[in-house]
Amino acid sequence: MEIGVAILYIVLGVLLGAVGQGARAVIGIKKAADEASSTGGKIDDWFDVKRFLFSLIIGAIAGCLAAILLLEAPVNQELMLGLVAAGYAGTDFIEGLISKYTPSDKPKSTTSVNQEKEAISG
Repeated sequence: MEIGVAILYIVLGVLLGAVGQGARAVIGIKKAADEASSTGGKIDDWFDVKRFLFSLIIGAIAGCLAAILLLEAPVNQELMLGLVAAGYAGTDFIEGLISKYTPSDKPKSTTSVNQEKEAISG
């Protein structure tokens, strides 16, 4: 396989992995926004842009790893949906590893942590 083709696979994996995580996050944000509006909360109270962007990066990494594993697969609808799914599902796995091996930088209340995780996780 030529290096140019391999790079294109990786770029495709990064983009579609981020799309998969983005879809997951949008669903979670919608749920959390509905819950917050019913309790009188504001989006600024629970939404963290840095965490959202970080989750997109994690989805991109998951998609990249999947693309590397699938370098010889033909580019078709199944491959592209698989890379989206890798971003969607792989983020849970990678975030689980991160949270297990890194300490929390600041304590949060249980309610805000649960709302934030629900918003990003879907």
